[in-house]
Order: sequence, then structure tokens, then C-alpha cells
Amino acid sequence: MTLDGQTFVVTGAASGIGAATVALLREAGAEVIGVDRNTAPDFPGDFVQADLSTTEGVAAAAGQIPAGISGLLNIAGVPGTAPWRLVLSVNVFGVRDLTRALLPKLAEGGVVVNLASNVANGWSERRGQVIAFTSAEDRDAALALAAEDPEITSNSYRFSKECVRWLTLTTAASSLGRVRAVSVSPGPVQTPILEDFKMDHGRDKVEGAVALLGRAGEPADIARTIRFLLGPEAAWINGIDVCVDGGLSAHRAVADSLSVTA
Repeated sequence: MTLDGQTFVVTGAASGIGAATVALLREAGAEVIGVDRNTAPDFPGDFVQADLSTTEGVAAAAGQIPAGISGLLNIAGVPGTAPWRLVLSVNVFGVRDLTRALLPKLAEGGVVVNLASNVANGWSERRGQVIAFTSAEDRDAALALAAEDPEITSNSYRFSKECVRWLTLTTAASSLGRVRAVSVSPGPVQTPILEDFKMDHGRDKVEGAVALLGRAGEPADIARTIRFLLGPEAAWINGIDVCVDGGLSAHRAVADSLSVTA
């Protein structure tokens, strides 16, 4: 599949899934504008160093992106071992606000891909909280409300990715006919922050899932899915979540009826 002549913005481009996605896009002939809080001296394209945890950082990054881009890939994120305010600021408001800022710069037929997670599969159970949080225009006010809800603060990563699922739906619904939006939900992936996920979600649970599947996912497993979603073959795929976890979510959904454990 070729992506010649297209330009994609990739956040979290300096490492992990973001870096793997950049490599595949370059192989497919695309130009890439990387965005990351860390430096990337050998980045194969234009690079914007930015802190997406703040309104000012998002605005500064968006101001350096030209009009006419083919897609925005919101891959940057922080794990649940980080302070909950930082998790929500980057994983929710960084995604929401950068998407809002760059939607006018997306060419017709463009694509927004948000990296979610299979831990967000139950997002609809907290639909009201998710909608209220993502709809808040004032970050500080939203975070102040979140501080009063221990379900959010003690499960900030899960909640942040539940919000990403909702943001994907609202972006798709509000941009019908012009821009597509999809989310991609990995399970455990062999990246530099896998250890953080073990600490956040439980070492036995994560390692048990990896043992069940035979291996953790690789960044390229997720990147290949993202590359497909950007191409013409995926032109009618819009407003959905694509779970890329080797079947882990399927197993958990039916484990009781199969009398198996995970």
C-alpha cells in the first residue's frame, strides 16, 4: 500500500508505537511530522518538540503544523504510574485539544487515529463521567472535579482511554463526509513503558495475559493496523474502535462460559 504524496502528523513519534508507525509510513512513501516531548535528533522528517500536557504546549505545536495534512495520529500518552493529573492532561486534553486545533488543517478525506487501549472496553459504564470530563472547556475545572472522584484518580489511565474512545466517536460524528476518525486499542505491547503497565494494572495480570497469548504485542503489530486505517482500503471505516490485542479481549469476554482463566 502506498501513501505517496501524503503527510501525517504523529504524536509520541520518538519511541514505541509512535516510532514504529513513523517507520512504516516512511516505507509507504508518506511524509511525517513528528511531535514528542523528547528530542529525536535522527527523526526522518520535520519534528516538533512539544509538551502536550498544557494548553500552551498544544497551541505551540499546532502552530507549527501546516495546512493540508492527510492525517493526525494521536499516539502520545503517559502510563498510569504517572501522577493522575498528568495522565489526564496528556491522554485526554492533549488528544482533544490538538485534534480540535488541527481539524481545520486536515485535507478532505483526512484521518484522525487515536491510540486507546483494551482497558477501556467498558467505557460505556462510565459514559456520564466520560462525557462530562471531555466536554469541560476549562482543564483546571475538569481536573478539580476529577480530584473529587476516587474512581477516576485511582484509575486514571483506564479513564483517560475511555475518554479517548468517546473523543473518537464525537470527532467522527462531527466530521462526517470530510474526515474519518478511528481508535486503535492495543493490549500489552513490548514498549519502554510495559513495565509501567505491569505496575499499574498488576504484574500477575499483565504477565498472565502475555503468557496466554504466547507473547506481548510488538509496536509493529499496532503500527501495521494504523497504516492500513490510513489507506484507501479503509475509506469506509469510521467512528469505530479497532482492538489489536491478539484476542485477549475476546478471551476475557467469554472466559466464564469457557471455564478458563486469564
